[in-house]
Amino acid sequence: MDPTTPINPAATTPAAVAPVTTASASGKQYTVPQVVLDKYPDLVELIKKTESMSDDERNYWFQILPIMTEEQVGRLKTILQEETNQLAKLDDQYQDELSKLNKKHLEEWNAFQHKQERVQLQKAEEAEKATEAQTQEQLLKQLDQVDPSAPTATNP
Repeated sequence: MDPTTPINPAATTPAAVAPVTTASASGKQYTVPQVVLDKYPDLVELIKKTESMSDDERNYWFQILPIMTEEQVGRLKTILQEETNQLAKLDDQYQDELSKLNKKHLEEWNAFQHKQERVQLQKAEEAEKATEAQTQEQLLKQLDQVDPSAPTATNP
């Protein structure tokens, strides 16, 4: 068959042209001629999965495919495959960027937590030093009360 010759639905059997309702992964229902399902199953899937078409546009393409030339079908398939490839590439880049951001924020969060822990430790150490100084002062006062002739920090 010449690639510029359209598929002639009248030349096919009525059963081959009869529309068949198919479902996509998203649960949408489309009416696709049997000849299209038989001849272009991969293109049918590309049309179902494309993000650049509305449901009405998908149905339009399913209905017009039988009268398109092989060259036109090939161009449509190339466009949809390129769209799929570009979107996959963008998704990969997005995931890479998202991973980098997550890693950066995780590092920042860890640094913040470490700083908070250091501040808490410093406060605990200061409180402990204050407690030790107070305990020391109390012990010295008790010693002064026991032996008034012993030297003190205030009475050398």
